[in-house]
Amino acid sequence: LIGGFILPENTEKKDKDIKIVELCRVPREDEALAIESLLASCNIKCILQSDITRSIYPFTIDGLAEVSILVSDRDLEKSKEIISNNI
Repeated sequence: LIGGFILPENTEKKDKDIKIVELCRVPREDEALAIESLLASCNIKCILQSDITRSIYPFTIDGLAEVSILVSDRDLEKSKEIISNNI
């Protein structure tokens, strides 16, 4: 029972099998947000990750402010195809 709903037994196991992998890195947050929106329009969830706060340092020096775009390993190939066909 999760959140008042009874889920099939294999649902929790399926979530544990998901691995998050890096799809790509982009130098600016606006590029990452555009890719996030594109993937969302194709029903692919992604995570944007960065090691530095870009509002303080809105530029990239040796990759410091790069944004990593992470997706499920199951969505990796489809995500690559979507990006290559649209960007």
